[in-house]
Amino acid sequence: MVSAALLPAATFLATTSLAAVTLHAPAPHAAPDRHAASLMSATSSVPADLDDTERLAQPALKPLFPARSTEGWHIVGGKADFSMRDGVLTGHGTDTRNAFLVSPRNYGDFVLDLELRIDEGNSGIQIRSQVREDEGSGSLVGYQVEIDPTPRSWSGGIYDEGRRGWLFDLKDNEEARNAFKPGEWNRYVIECRGPWFRTWVNGVPAANGVDIMDEDGRIAFQVHSGRTTVHWRRVMIAELPPPKVVRMFDGGALQAWSVRSGLPWSLDGIPPHARLVNPMTEAEPSALVSDEAYGDCLAIIEGRCDDPGAAFIVRLPEGGELDGGVRSKIGIDRLRDGKDHAIAVAIKGARVNTFVDRSAVGEREEPDMPAHGRMAILGSPGQKQGTISIDRARVMVYPPMEDPRVGPPMPERIVPPSGTQPTAAPPTSSPATAP
Repeated sequence: MVSAALLPAATFLATTSLAAVTLHAPAPHAAPDRHAASLMSATSSVPADLDDTERLAQPALKPLFPARSTEGWHIVGGKADFSMRDGVLTGHGTDTRNAFLVSPRNYGDFVLDLELRIDEGNSGIQIRSQVREDEGSGSLVGYQVEIDPTPRSWSGGIYDEGRRGWLFDLKDNEEARNAFKPGEWNRYVIECRGPWFRTWVNGVPAANGVDIMDEDGRIAFQVHSGRTTVHWRRVMIAELPPPKVVRMFDGGALQAWSVRSGLPWSLDGIPPHARLVNPMTEAEPSALVSDEAYGDCLAIIEGRCDDPGAAFIVRLPEGGELDGGVRSKIGIDRLRDGKDHAIAVAIKGARVNTFVDRSAVGEREEPDMPAHGRMAILGSPGQKQGTISIDRARVMVYPPMEDPRVGPPMPERIVPPSGTQPTAAPPTSSPATAP
């Protein structure tokens, strides 16, 4: 079952494969190279003295390696050499296992802005990844932003290292595949905000996906198995503010929802460990409607549902009519097993993604969906086919999601000389692992 901490929002009803969602709306060098120089000269709006902190309007970017050294970082996995010289991190290895230079702590929502050059092999940048202390020197699993100099050229795509494989490739994004320049410095911008992931390669949008496996984790730099040499420089990060969490039901009382029709929903058990249960009646279907309208958000409900006609409705029209909005049935077969499940719905713009127990079950674009609207949980007509039982429900509301500034590479800066080198041992204390 998905952890409430992982899916801190409220949407337990959206879980048809989103194909079933229907619209019910009114009807090692630091010297500048030729490629970087050409990009800079072509953009007169970038002054020669532009500082790294000006690359993102709000919040400000800060160095991921503030001391220009790898102090505090450690190596996990295979054998590789990582060194920092004049602000350029270089990784080189020839081992049969992937090696990773891993951050001292976890990061959740952030924008990572850097430049990289790969001389040989394959590599990647790990984000929200989890350290597993196994196989002697440990291993790393989680999201990886690909560095792919091969003719396939999926640089900027997102791969799930050690788990599910490719999540968001670039097979249908020719512009992004052409953006990466093998053997030259390339600028990557990586945004993780709640369940939403976006990447840019040299200013060109690459991956744009939604996933809820991990809400935070380590940042790491990969030296792939085989012979690999890769360089990173100007590695900057802006940690983003956390979302506002609206608790809809926490085992004690219904909050931020109101009964719109039908009989009141009852508490089964003793608070704060009670369940919220919809009534079974031959009267009109019972409905809960959120008190507030929501825009971009992640909604999660944990509980059970054996009502085949129950539905979760996203962004009701301004008048709040229950026959409007984007509707998703929740009484699907995989939920009607008498067990608890976590259903999550990520809503961003006109895009709706649905997950059951962290597994994606559908995606839908609804161009006519309003930018804001109330949510609703609706029982089936007749109300005698089954019940909806809610353990916890939350909605996470994120700040407006404007694009980070993703212009050309920054001009050269004078940086301090090389610093301390990373250790080759896993951390002494076990970092947080994926729930």
